[in-house]
Amino acid sequence: MADILPNKLTSGVSLRFKTYQLLESETRKNFTAKAINLFLIILIVTNVIAAIFESEPAYHETFHQEFAVFEFISLSIFCVEYLLRVWCCIESPKYRSTSAFKARTSYIFTPMALIDLIAILPFLIALFFTIDLRTLRLLRVLRLLKLTHYFKGFNIFINVISKELKSISAAMMVMVFLIIIAASLMHSVEGKVQPDVFGSIIQSFWWAVVTMTTVGYGDVVPITGIGKAISTFIMLVGVGLVALPAAMLAARFGEELRERKTKLDSQISNALTDGYIDKEEYQALEVLADKLEIEPEELQRSINQLKQGQHSTKCPHCGK
Repeated sequence: MADILPNKLTSGVSLRFKTYQLLESETRKNFTAKAINLFLIILIVTNVIAAIFESEPAYHETFHQEFAVFEFISLSIFCVEYLLRVWCCIESPKYRSTSAFKARTSYIFTPMALIDLIAILPFLIALFFTIDLRTLRLLRVLRLLKLTHYFKGFNIFINVISKELKSISAAMMVMVFLIIIAASLMHSVEGKVQPDVFGSIIQSFWWAVVTMTTVGYGDVVPITGIGKAISTFIMLVGVGLVALPAAMLAARFGEELRERKTKLDSQISNALTDGYIDKEEYQALEVLADKLEIEPEELQRSINQLKQGQHSTKCPHCGK
């Protein structure tokens, strides 16, 4: 009995680790993991497509039963996936130094786990509350967020947003201030002439927002000379101001990619100090490249370039 128990424990830990590898770790070289990820991606996309088509009354009435069966099957799979991720999360390197309970509690409140929870939220809400069908469909469409598990490029976008959050917030605040000023100006200039659309500052907000962010929809336009002059100025300011956050993000994206490439090149140079990269060093570089969202082809290209750079370097004394 004493010999059987450790074997069972070892088997359980091994199964948990294998589950973690299939769901959370590198899948490029594991056919089973790639198949599971592909299946889940297809399931997420088809769920969203089903929610879109179900919003059409004709389709909903004709295929009501089929939609219900598909939703039940999908929810069952998403529930199992969520529970498996919570169960095996303690195999993650960042949780190995903490207790299983604390690790799982920390994981549950991570953004990825919360996104997974959103996927099964309609089922959980329907158990206890009566929910409007349109709200239910909205929650189902939000399953698109689960794709962040499988497309790692989203992480770069999140990093860029977090690093530029202060700058973008400042630009957005300036835009809000200008919208308020523009709405107030148009209310004072056009309020008496067009009381139905500019009768108050609150009513003028619609015009101010669409004019500041676009060139207006044409449904609300000034008719006085002063109002047209103010509109022209606001549109010119809006073109530059709205483009500012986009320019910040574009610049930060380029900087983020350069920083990741520089970090990888630094590790490659360290590995090439002895003239070649052994198997363990290459595996470590692969792990780093995957963490930095750099493709294996780009990793190999960087290695070849740095090798050529080493070979072309000559000694300043002997010239060799």
